Parts: sequence; C-alpha cells; structure tokens
Amino acid sequence: MTLVEGFEPDALALARFLAAEGRAVTIAGAGAAPDEAQALRALGVSVREDADLDRDPGDHDEAFLDVWTPEVAPRVGRLRASGCRVRCLADLVLERAGAPTIGITGTAGKTTTATFLVQLLRGAGVEAHASTTARAENLWPTAELLPPPSTGVVVLELTSSHLCFTAHSPSVAVVTSFWPDHLELHGSLERYREAKEAIVRGQSEGDVVVAGLDDPGAMAIARRSPGRLLAYSASRAAEEGAFVRGSAVVVRRRGEERELPLPPGLDAPRLRALLAAVAAAAAVDALPPALGELRAPSLRMSVVGRSGRTALVDDGMAATPAKTLAALRGRADRSVVLVAGGALASAGLDVHASAEESELLQQACTEASRVARLIVLFGPAARRVAPLLDPDRAVVAESLPDAIAVAGERLDGAAALLVSPMFPLSLEERGLIAPALRRLLDGRE
Repeated sequence: MTLVEGFEPDALALARFLAAEGRAVTIAGAGAAPDEAQALRALGVSVREDADLDRDPGDHDEAFLDVWTPEVAPRVGRLRASGCRVRCLADLVLERAGAPTIGITGTAGKTTTATFLVQLLRGAGVEAHASTTARAENLWPTAELLPPPSTGVVVLELTSSHLCFTAHSPSVAVVTSFWPDHLELHGSLERYREAKEAIVRGQSEGDVVVAGLDDPGAMAIARRSPGRLLAYSASRAAEEGAFVRGSAVVVRRRGEERELPLPPGLDAPRLRALLAAVAAAAAVDALPPALGELRAPSLRMSVVGRSGRTALVDDGMAATPAKTLAALRGRADRSVVLVAGGALASAGLDVHASAEESELLQQACTEASRVARLIVLFGPAARRVAPLLDPDRAVVAESLPDAIAVAGERLDGAAALLVSPMFPLSLEERGLIAPALRRLLDGRE
C-alpha cells in the first residue's frame, strides 16, 4: 500500500504513475480533492480528502511525502515508527533512472550550479534532463522526470527537504556549501547535516563527489562518500577538479589538464557555481568546447537595472541571514541601501530560531550595520531585526513594495540597492521585487 501526499500536480502525476504499475495507491491531502484527483479513482486510486495525516497517516508500506513536509512533522514520525518506507519523488527518480544522475545540494548555490550545469552539458551535445516546472526557477525534481529517463544525464537540485526522504544517492553528488539553515524543518543542526549527507550515503566507489575546497562543511560531507573526489576552488589549485588560473578555468581529470577561458563579469558566488558545474560536467566527461555566456537564474543577486551609478539588485531568494550576509560581504562601508524582512514562520514553524541561526542573524545584522547607509525593514520580521540595528539608519515600511519605494528615495551615492530579505517570502511577494525596482527606474527617466 502506497501513500502519496497532497493534491498538487506533481503528486497527482506520481499517483497516476504508480497506479499504472499496479500498485495500491492512496492519495491524501488536507483540503478538498480537485477534479483531477477524483478522476484517479477510475485507476483504482483511493482518494482521502480533508485528511489529517499528522493524526492518522494510515497503514502503508511506503509513503511519498511532499517536499514541503517538515521532517519534524508528526506524520513523518508516525510513518517511520510503523515501519513505513518514507520517500519523495526525488528518491524514485534516483532509484529508477537508467542514465547517470547528477544531484546538487548545499546551503547556498544549488540552483545557479544546476542551471549552469545543464547549459554546459547541452553545450557539449549531451541530452540533459532537468525539471522546468519547480517554483522560482529551481531545478527540483518534478513529474517532468516521470518515467525516470534512461538516456543522457539527469540533473536534480536536491534540498535538505528532499534528501531527508531519500535512500538513494546520485552517481555524481555535488555539495556546494554547508552551514546552519532551515533547522526548524529538521529539529537540529545534526539532523540537518544528516539530511544533507544522504546525497553521498548511498554512493559506491565508482561514483563521484564534487565539493568546494574552500567550504569546510561541504568537504566534511564529501569525505563521507566512498567515491572519487573532484574538488573546485576559486583561490587554489585542486588535485582533480576545477580551479582558476589567471583568466582561465583549469580542469584536471585523470592526470590531464584542460583550460577554458573564463567568462567575464562573474561575481564570487557565480564563479563558485560555475566551477562546481564544470567539475560536475567533467565527472561525466561532458565538457563543452567553450564556457560561453551562461544564463544565471533570477532572484539570486540579479541586477534588474541601474539608477545612475546605483545597481538595483533582486536577491529575493535570500531567505536566510547567511545568504544576505554573503551578499553584503566585501562591500564598502555605507555603500548599500538594504531592504530586508519577511515572515517569522515557515510551514507553521518559527524560522532562524535555533542558537546557530540566531548567531548568523546577529552576524548579518552586524555586517548590514557596516555596509548599509539605510536599512528598510518590512513584514513581521521587522520587529525581530530592528533591535539588532542602528536605529538611526533603520526604518520600517508597511509592505515590501513600500520598502523598495522608500529605499529608492535614498539612492544618492549608493553603489547598490539590495533587496535581500533574510526571512521567508511567498512566491507572490518575490514576484513583486523586480517590478518595484523597475518602477524606480521609470520614476527617474
């Protein structure tokens, strides 16, 4: 008996796929089942509407949970205690794919690395399978990968919320970074680390792990793999992997070197993502003849435009203090107008509440106090952040668009207006950032 959680399109497609294989499938969700779910009854699927899975998940041999289900949710504990095999769609793809799989995880840098990697593989003439229907340009596994591909290469962006429900590892595991993040979803730093380690836990000696030499946390996870290490670094040479020498990316593999001209204009995070992607492409012998001009995903340090000398930067996916901290580091004193804020809870759980994440929030606010000439706060998070800032340089706006408008009035002399929330935003709120920034340009023309 197989449980599929939720009535989202991916869950419906997964239930349909499993039922077609002859499995006894139940699909269950908290609300009313849409017509598409009701139609699954014709395939023999049992449909549970208005289900309280935390109270009664049912009796199942395996359960495919939604990627937004926290590992600490009561239904997870109840299912595991009953002997149920708790999984997610990503685990099925990793288990069934007949082609090499490249999985990318990390506290930051996953999406940009995966996006660059797909472009590199296709530039090398390789059939690269990756989902396009995940939210905010993420490359999370979706129903597009059903049935799991048997040709080419499969690229999967894997968050800790995927990995805590996986027992299979990719043939090439990429670990971009590791630090405390989203601990509320897992219950502790140790369990968050355990979730991330799942990307290498099922690897064999014939597999490959790619990790950044300059990130101790990523390297610690990589060392748990029995596979071969391909490292990358922007600051030093790697014995095998990818690194920068002068104006070129050097790829070392099996005792041979290859140089590829470095694309211009990459900031530090995108350079690290490129090096990770190059090392991953080398792991499957699929390097293109040149790196070319690569498209980066939006909402991640994306320059929407310039108002005079001021760059208007959409960093809307920076929903944690560490990501905002990374966006601030290296900038000159009093050079930025920062917009930050958002929600204090995600999936019904308090965010940044652990001691480790609270320390990162303090560090981000300390750096913001150095870098920012003005900090405009919005949303419920404003009341948590404001006491950590200089009150003479922090103001509170009623909404995210209002905060951007207020920031736009104080741009003179600023190198950047940076929208980097530090706290969760809905997808709809993230979609407001770029238009609000563009309105500043319209108002100055």
